[in-house]
Amino acid sequence: MTEDQNSPVMQQIGMLNLRINDMMTQLNAVMKALLEENAALKKENAKLKAEQESTS
Repeated sequence: MTEDQNSPVMQQIGMLNLRINDMMTQLNAVMKALLEENAALKKENAKLKAEQESTS
């Protein structure tokens, strides 16, 4: 397929690529935040379990 780079189809594909890349960047940021929060909750949970065992 020898489409000109400036064809409407190629322009739309380019825009979609930019939007997909932006969404992937946002998704990566959300996943990173979730992983960090999960790690913090696991740490807190372990601490609470340890405190509970020492009082019982």
